[in-house]
Amino acid sequence: MSRPSVGIVGGGILGMTAAYRLAKAGVQVALFERASDLGGLVGSFDFDGRKVDRFYHVILPSDDRVIGLAEELGLGDRFRFRPTKVGFYDGGRLFSMTSPKEFLTFPILRPWERARLAAFVARCQLKSTYDDLDQVPLEDWLRRLCGRRVLDKLWRPLLDSKFDGRYDDLPATYIWARSRRMSKTRDKSGREVMGWLQGGYQTLIDALEQRIRSLGGEVHASTSVEQIAGTSEGATGLVVEGRSRPFDHVLCTLAPPMARRLMAPELAERAPDDHCRYLGVVCTLLRVSRSVSPYYHLNITDRRVPLTTVVETTHVVDPEHVGGHLVYASKYVDPSHPDLERPVDEIEAEYRRHLKTIFPDLRDEEILGAVVQRARVVEPVHLVGGASRLPEIFPVPGLSLASTAHVYPEIVSGQAVSGVSQRVVPGILERLPAERRAAA
Repeated sequence: MSRPSVGIVGGGILGMTAAYRLAKAGVQVALFERASDLGGLVGSFDFDGRKVDRFYHVILPSDDRVIGLAEELGLGDRFRFRPTKVGFYDGGRLFSMTSPKEFLTFPILRPWERARLAAFVARCQLKSTYDDLDQVPLEDWLRRLCGRRVLDKLWRPLLDSKFDGRYDDLPATYIWARSRRMSKTRDKSGREVMGWLQGGYQTLIDALEQRIRSLGGEVHASTSVEQIAGTSEGATGLVVEGRSRPFDHVLCTLAPPMARRLMAPELAERAPDDHCRYLGVVCTLLRVSRSVSPYYHLNITDRRVPLTTVVETTHVVDPEHVGGHLVYASKYVDPSHPDLERPVDEIEAEYRRHLKTIFPDLRDEEILGAVVQRARVVEPVHLVGGASRLPEIFPVPGLSLASTAHVYPEIVSGQAVSGVSQRVVPGILERLPAERRAAA
């Protein structure tokens, strides 16, 4: 009797991790990725002969799912954790916000406002559940606990830059979850510590591909899935480049709007409602000859600079590995934002000007290379009451839909997406035909 089979759509970290776990459980897996390389948003690309992360990513010492998976794949000795700094750009000036002392002298806020903000952060870290925050509008919550001026001077500019000006319908869970995650960057001495897997997440993706193949699974890049086939009774397989491939189960890891477009009409009618908005990103990546920013992550509250953040990943990533210092100037945008369609030379020129506004000593001759990376859908935006409106993972027989839309209330990260994979794989195994599952 043949092994049960699962077809997987999408070769990002969720799809690759699920494929590995299923193959390890004795399932015959076949994964299909439309792009020419695997990894999706966590993958790397060739930047003037060096492999670098397409977008910036970081691993925290507390990211046990990612670290555990890497150790399982024999990559446990490839992690590098280093102290980092966080900064703010406000009123045309740079401020460090790394140590408790710097927090107590943070010039954007008055002393009593800093005290109120410190109490708020401590409250977030001590609060272990989010149930009573899911229905609370974020702005109302921040105004009540931090005060109007802290909201206006700090939170509103940050929310404006992150959510492209639209954040009035967000739940309080957003800041609660972010505060709790970032509190885990501190070591015992109070220093902020962040990490990198040598070679980036691509190292993990490559190891997963090798292991899936060694377990008898198929991994197909540059391969388009044209349809998730099925009837009103459930999914039956995939149509891959004009060829029908039957599977006992199909896992689609694309965001709900894209997944729905792939479904046969009879399946699409039974697809779960999607209550999320989505954010895209526009990022200009520079390779420079020296460190430009003293900070790994720079928050921008001066909205005369319309960027979300500037991240110099080579405070964690080895500069020798990537041929210089990497600076990501990023802007999160609505999927309809014109920057997602503008010519790349215009984007690059504009983002360079913004970087020179923040770092006026940056000289053109220090820029060794530049590239613009864009993605229309990178992160879901859950609205007030999102916990009760998460899309069903198993909407019909033979089909599971698992994506970043199921990351809540956590912030989207490799750690959080790995958690979605841990939720979907046992459910798939339970739903495979009993006789064939026993044979596997």
